Amino acid sequence: MTPNRTIAIAVATLVAAGLGYWGYGALKKRELNQTTVAALTDASARMREALSIEAAPIADRAQTAQILEEHAAAMDRHLKGLQSLDTSRNRALADAADHYLFSVREILKKQSDCHRHRLLLADSLQALREHMRADNRTSAWVQQAVKAKERVNKDYRGYARAAEALGQFIETFPASQARIAPYIVASALIPDELTEKARQSVLASAKQAAAEVEKMDRMLLPR
Repeated sequence: MTPNRTIAIAVATLVAAGLGYWGYGALKKRELNQTTVAALTDASARMREALSIEAAPIADRAQTAQILEEHAAAMDRHLKGLQSLDTSRNRALADAADHYLFSVREILKKQSDCHRHRLLLADSLQALREHMRADNRTSAWVQQAVKAKERVNKDYRGYARAAEALGQFIETFPASQARIAPYIVASALIPDELTEKARQSVLASAKQAAAEVEKMDRMLLPR
């Protein structure tokens, strides 16, 4: 074999290897892009449902909390799926997606917590109301009233913390969504009006709960 032929074969081998590596890299980048965009689109749809739930009257808080927990679990799967990919192929997309999926997951978790704490508060308030209606002002009744009120206070603190955290996370959501806007279709994006309506609903619900607890406090004042 002549030197020139040996060089030609070596060059051809290097070119073939380079093309193979480039093709592999392109394939991995396409896989990253497609998987990530699909995850973002799914997350946006779930987030839209969650915000729509929050913005409307809620008939069944227990069922709502369960739905939200299922959506949050889906975000966990998306985040794990993203971590399994070679994100170096498109770092900008991967970083934006990681931030968005984390934000959506936290909102869904806080939203579920909020509804479960609200249920606990409703139960403890009802128990205290019933106890007040059985008023006989005996020593045992007073002790039970104190315990019932302590339960109300505990449940209210849990709900108030959850509602405050939820409101804060929802407030920062538009900024998180703006980071993924270049990568998904415009129709998948959630309007700021829906986000703000949901946030206002959270604030209104928290205000109503505070009013219910305050009303109960007044009922407990010495007569």
